[in-house]
Amino acid sequence: MSSRVPEKWDMECDVAIVGWGAAGSTAAVTAHDLGAEVLLIEKMPDGGGNTRVCGGNIVIPKGKEFSDYLDALSFKTTEREIIDTFVEYAMKNGDWIREMGGEVQVFAPLEVAYPTMIGGAGFPHVPGAETVVKYNIKGTPQEGKPSQRLWKFFSGLVAKRGIKVLTSTPVKELIPSSGGEILGVLAEREGKEIHIRARRAVILTCGGYENDPGMKWDYLPVKPVLFLGTPGNTGDGIRMVQKIGGDLWHMTRLSCLIGFKALEFEAAFWIAFLSEGFIFVDKYGRRFVNEAGIEIHEYYRELSHFDVEKMEFPRVPLWAIFDEATCRRGPLSRGTAGYNRDHYSWSLDNSAEIAKGWILQGKTVDDLASKISIHPSILKETINSYNEYCQAGKDAAFGRAKEDLRALKPPLYAIQLWPALINTQGGPRRDKESRVLDPYARPIPRLYAAGELGSIWGYLYQGACNIGEGLVFGRIAGRNAAAEKPWA
Repeated sequence: MSSRVPEKWDMECDVAIVGWGAAGSTAAVTAHDLGAEVLLIEKMPDGGGNTRVCGGNIVIPKGKEFSDYLDALSFKTTEREIIDTFVEYAMKNGDWIREMGGEVQVFAPLEVAYPTMIGGAGFPHVPGAETVVKYNIKGTPQEGKPSQRLWKFFSGLVAKRGIKVLTSTPVKELIPSSGGEILGVLAEREGKEIHIRARRAVILTCGGYENDPGMKWDYLPVKPVLFLGTPGNTGDGIRMVQKIGGDLWHMTRLSCLIGFKALEFEAAFWIAFLSEGFIFVDKYGRRFVNEAGIEIHEYYRELSHFDVEKMEFPRVPLWAIFDEATCRRGPLSRGTAGYNRDHYSWSLDNSAEIAKGWILQGKTVDDLASKISIHPSILKETINSYNEYCQAGKDAAFGRAKEDLRALKPPLYAIQLWPALINTQGGPRRDKESRVLDPYARPIPRLYAAGELGSIWGYLYQGACNIGEGLVFGRIAGRNAAAEKPWA
């Protein structure tokens, strides 16, 4: 394929938006409402991306102190003026949704689960954490899961305005002028190349690289890493920006849970426990963490320990060992998030998954150890030590809280778990105006980005901020793109 300026364009619009999720929808609606002719271009047969399979929560902070909180979490990897801009707009996310005809409600976890789904800050000890509040689109469980209601809201905004959408149309390259202005994109539709002219600007909102094996191996701090979200996020926008000389940032950052991988499914299943009767062990049968105290989006930090003598990540994969009460308490994969949610319903008591061999059962510790290829004496020592901590009411090894301790008694169960991405955070570096920058911090003319592609989350990630960011920088990108003077 060639990204040379064509003699004749196949299609034209004012603003071309690559990727149709929360950020793309927000940018499209904003630009459209400011009078621009907008075209949304999506590689997958349907829109939504990670938006339609995420937790569905949106951060709407209740104070400007949220900037201090995010500044600490960024660990100097994101300029303060960008953080301040995000917070200024994020405080108005609810107002914008209401202006668009929607309504929000405070996120309230329906049940206790491990990892804990908290409604507020993921790092409550950091100053400013008290300003964190998560919301979702108002509705009941009968009206769909939060992400389903979220996507219904966004797709409805696009449909109501009659904004044109091309699906099954992967964009391959950006088309720059000889002076470096972005004039449009080169895409593929029905097996043919099409050149799409963007008279004002191009906005990239096409997600991260959680399904590009090469990028994941090169950039991510734990290996291998599976994915929970859409298969469509393969780093397309990153390569497009690299080709025209754009800068990258936050490429090693990710939002990562734990998941089970079945051979029959492309994505992993997010796993959470509805009862305290479980532990995690490495591939050799030893505990390594306070299992009840891991921040839900930061699992990879506990799994990225590398053994230089054995030349391996001994915690990848890990084994979750749990008891009968935990097994019967509820489904290990609750279907609240993840790509597989719409393709498989996990059984309420995990019996179907036991029958499939996804969950292994042992009548004794020795029996279970043989099934998961761990030395019986080591697993027995691990469980005996843990049970002694439970009896004493104090986890002397890892500090698990007393209320989160329960002794494990046979029969026991095990499921193999891997680090599993919700999304990556890295991509094109951008400024507070959503302009994509070159390595010298100069804006690339007529090119903007929003969403998880080059997100502003550079170190620790606060839950509900990816969708919140999509709303913020989608609005900024849409406004600025619509304001560009059409090129001749």
